[in-house]
Amino acid sequence: MALASGYLLGLLLAARDSTARVPAPAAAPPLDLAVIVPAHDEEPGIGATLESLAACEYPAAHRRTIVIADNCSDGTAARARELAVEVWKRTDPGHRGKGHALAWALERLFAEAQPPDAVVVVDADCTVSANLLEACGRHLGGGAEAIQVDYVAGNPEDSPTAALRFAGFALGDTVRFLGKERLGLSCGLVGTGMAFPRVVLERVPWTVTGLVEDGEYHMRLVQAGARAEFVPEAWVSQAVPASLKASSDQQARWEMGKAQLVRRWAPQLVGSGLRSADSVQLHAGLECFVPPQSVLALGNGAGFLAGLALRSRSLLSLSLLGILAQATFVLGGLRLVRAPACVYRALLMAPVLVANKLCLYARIVLGKGPSGWVRTERGS
Repeated sequence: MALASGYLLGLLLAARDSTARVPAPAAAPPLDLAVIVPAHDEEPGIGATLESLAACEYPAAHRRTIVIADNCSDGTAARARELAVEVWKRTDPGHRGKGHALAWALERLFAEAQPPDAVVVVDADCTVSANLLEACGRHLGGGAEAIQVDYVAGNPEDSPTAALRFAGFALGDTVRFLGKERLGLSCGLVGTGMAFPRVVLERVPWTVTGLVEDGEYHMRLVQAGARAEFVPEAWVSQAVPASLKASSDQQARWEMGKAQLVRRWAPQLVGSGLRSADSVQLHAGLECFVPPQSVLALGNGAGFLAGLALRSRSLLSLSLLGILAQATFVLGGLRLVRAPACVYRALLMAPVLVANKLCLYARIVLGKGPSGWVRTERGS
């Protein structure tokens, strides 16, 4: 627990030093970009996503937007056509989920006579910054093998649960990704707001279809010698669940998928990283073992209480250092991203979050976690 807390504190310090990083050189001529929007029953919100993509600053001749209407039972396809974008309908109830949809779409896209230079993936329930495509084209043109832009929870004011999810995104994605980018490590992928050159997708085909397909593809990229770069000047924003139950259902899928990644990929990457002295692979494997903030808080607190009960000065000192490092990471990270006041107030709910996470892990250990992809309900 102390090592994990110290690691996070180190990433915060590196992140603070990375805010003045110089953008990649402009790509000339512009890359041909295909923006893929996988969508399953997203009729109410896909209009906002497509309108924000249409407002992006990028030459019209070098961009196309393709909505993958995947096993839809509503008017997602019709709504997308109203906004004058390409719609590819996919019907395969036996293979549901974004991983399957992306694999199908990429195979079809690259079979065209003139495939694009690069692919950008944006979820159908996100809005994007106006510079998203320009930033992706510029960094990919500058040699990036994979890109992840900033991922922001767009509704922290909706409820304390949504505010805590904002904190989770800010600390787990923005701050940690900034620190890893500054240290020359691979930042990771979060499934939306990510981009890849065609040559990389052909070298490392998208064949991942699990619970956290983005995390598994990141592992495959790192194993193949590639690195995902963080592009903080652009962002995607997503409304997170405002209720604790919906948020718990979403996190159960993520945590179950992460457990699968740890079992399958961590030993491989640690071993290959040690054999080849590759710090990117070694880091990607070891980072799988860093616990989430709720478990870290519980562990540090339990260590402190055990130190008191056992009258162990060394255990007390180590636990206090862990608590201090974690508190500095959380508060310093929220300050770095200029979190709104409601997020700091929501931290008072942290004990509830810890208890909820413990119940979630108990379900996973007992084999009652999710076995397949289920669309997260976020409300209106």
